[in-house]
Amino acid sequence: MTQANQNIFEDLGFSAEESENLRVRSDLMISLRKLIRSRQWSLEEAALNLKTTIDCVEGLLSGDIDRFQVEALITMLTHAGMKVRVEIVAA
Repeated sequence: MTQANQNIFEDLGFSAEESENLRVRSDLMISLRKLIRSRQWSLEEAALNLKTTIDCVEGLLSGDIDRFQVEALITMLTHAGMKVRVEIVAA
């Protein structure tokens, strides 16, 4: 048995750069999913509040990470009244 890294995407064989990008996107998507659930938004309400489409919200909820870029996820969080902070730490 081998020890897992803190970034599962690295363990799956992605390059350091791509795995970090995937980790960030995943974290942002998880935040959006939690927000949608905590506010008990329907698909329509989530789309309206995030200023996106129902199809996009369905992609978020199903974890379709390839559909989303960091900028779009940050924009949706901002539309929902959230602030995004970035923390940079040594590897």
